[in-house]
Amino acid sequence: MGVSAAQSYLSDILHVVSQGLLIPTILLLLGFIAYALFCIGSVVSEYFTERKNFQVQMPKFLAALMAAGQDEIPDVIKKSGLLKRQKAALLTVYDYRTLPGDALVALIRRLVSEEETRYDRIAGRNNMAARVSPMVGLMGTLIPLGPGIEALGRADTSALSSSLLIAFDTTVAGLVVAAICLIIGKIRTNWYGNYMSALDSAMATMLQKIEDMRASGEITIEEPSDYAFLYESGHTKSAVVKADTDQVADSEKGLGVDAVDDERVERAARAALRVENATRPERVETSEQIRYSEASAVEEGLSRQQPVFELKQPVRLGEVVPRRNGGSFDLPRD
Repeated sequence: MGVSAAQSYLSDILHVVSQGLLIPTILLLLGFIAYALFCIGSVVSEYFTERKNFQVQMPKFLAALMAAGQDEIPDVIKKSGLLKRQKAALLTVYDYRTLPGDALVALIRRLVSEEETRYDRIAGRNNMAARVSPMVGLMGTLIPLGPGIEALGRADTSALSSSLLIAFDTTVAGLVVAAICLIIGKIRTNWYGNYMSALDSAMATMLQKIEDMRASGEITIEEPSDYAFLYESGHTKSAVVKADTDQVADSEKGLGVDAVDDERVERAARAALRVENATRPERVETSEQIRYSEASAVEEGLSRQQPVFELKQPVRLGEVVPRRNGGSFDLPRD
């Protein structure tokens, strides 16, 4: 008698718990349905924003990359047809081409790993939903069957039909979500596998190109460049210089003839420092001189007759104090 009472008591507890899970199961299925709709919209958007723009022809791109000169590599990468994130990764490797061989390989591995992790995370969510939603749908099927069978014993067809309706609806919802997420996951897996294959090939070719340039002595810079940052931010060095040149033209209005030359040279010095410190505003320049040739003076909107000038001490951005002294400007230290 005691055993039967205990079994009945435990069965009642289990029944209450299982029936209490019906509402969370239905809410979870509704969340999966919303996620499936979101996946449909996101994969369509991803097609038009990324996949449609991925038009690189790898053999031609790799051949152009190997044949390009040191200054031509950024343009080859930007016109390659790769995705924006892949171009930024390649430009980052190019910016840090002065690193030793092992450090450069570690950087490449890190960049490739970041891309792979990002793609695995996106595709993993689709695969997880495709696996979990049928389980939740099965829970929604079995939970209301207990009260339905009980209602059948009481000849309560209304309660039975209500329980069966819930069971069938949750089953269908779980299977539909699983099918949508499974298809989208397969599509994205194929896309991302293609992206990673292209990135691996491009990184291997870039590494070989840098090693060739290092062996031939073409790499003469001592500090990293800023092509990746400027590409991601949508700026170019010529745009920075043009903005400062326009500012020079506006400031020349109302100045006397004698003051124009000093103002031009001062603005040119500020433009040069702004370009060099565009992405490292707190870094102190280490070069002893910054010279402008006649061609660079014309490019910045200055006169061809303007004398070449030099900055003789390390400076920070914004510390230009012009003082004419034999065609040069001495800038004070901090």
